[in-house]
Amino acid sequence: MKLSHALTLLGASAGALGIGLATQGCSSSTAASGGPSPTSTYVPPPAPTGPGTTVTAQHAYALKTLYLGDQSRMGVSSATAWQDFGYNLDGLVTTATSTNVCTLYAGAAKAAQVDGPGGIDNSFGENIVPILITVAGQNAAMTINTSIDTGSFTVIFAVKGWDDSNATQTATGLSGVLLAGSKFNGTPTWSIADHWPINDTLVTPPTPGTDPIGGANIKFPQAYVADGEFVNGSPADVTVSLTIAGHALALEVHQAIISWKNDGVGQINDGTIAGVLTTEDLVNSLMSVAGSISTSLCSGMAFASIATQLDQASDILHTGANTAGMPCDGISIGLGFSATEVAVPVAADVVDPPDAAANPCTDGG
Repeated sequence: MKLSHALTLLGASAGALGIGLATQGCSSSTAASGGPSPTSTYVPPPAPTGPGTTVTAQHAYALKTLYLGDQSRMGVSSATAWQDFGYNLDGLVTTATSTNVCTLYAGAAKAAQVDGPGGIDNSFGENIVPILITVAGQNAAMTINTSIDTGSFTVIFAVKGWDDSNATQTATGLSGVLLAGSKFNGTPTWSIADHWPINDTLVTPPTPGTDPIGGANIKFPQAYVADGEFVNGSPADVTVSLTIAGHALALEVHQAIISWKNDGVGQINDGTIAGVLTTEDLVNSLMSVAGSISTSLCSGMAFASIATQLDQASDILHTGANTAGMPCDGISIGLGFSATEVAVPVAADVVDPPDAAANPCTDGG
């Protein structure tokens, strides 16, 4: 089966199937029983204490490359590439012998609580992405990025107060919104000449003609930049939606941190989206599209073993905390991206989303 053509970001502020999931997730803790832990540096820079931004221009950047965790930012495939993406979400660094962490799902190996370097939390990249690749094939990431490059979809980051001509900009008072770019009319030039169609489900009211920036559902009013690195400020709830066979697989990322670095005029790089998925939500989202992967999965019993594998990848609490004795009910996630500048979206760019493909489990498949 093929992972089809979309990743969108939906939601507001505040994985496919496979056999034999290797439960090598990542939560974090100081080593209660596993010896001293290194100090983690895998957190975004704190907000600066200096003056607010003096930049008034609005810029918009379209996501051009997405990194799921199967490849490094240099495009090299690796079983440990997921370690390049994400942050230490709970402030802890966990080993297999750590005991001051949440209780793993029944049957999960202790390796499920082991962090990446410096406490990076990204069980999705380590455990769920390999399952998606099992479904979509080894070229899954290439397929997604080819779809982006040819205009099937993108994600728009519209920011105010950002100076991409200043690689060391440091300021508070920035703001930003996230929008979903629908299918481009033709082939994008990846320049400020491109007015991407904007999916109206990300704006209020959700109708064509709405001001996409003023009406955006995902807003970052407390964003800042520290030595050229943008951070969205207060974590937000954002749903990352991968589309499988025309159906959206919703990944509801709680406490999401979004950051990127200045890569010169018109470019942002080293982008990161990190947070926590509620395991139950991921299971339910996958169940809703499983029949599009294979009609044999329309049966709840057929899907049950896959749901167990997802449960066993749980490595953290859905709130982003990690507390001893509490059952792990979340899966940490870290995604990478780069983006290039396009035209700032306007009301005329807002469109209805395309129709979803028929669900074979409910349409006689």
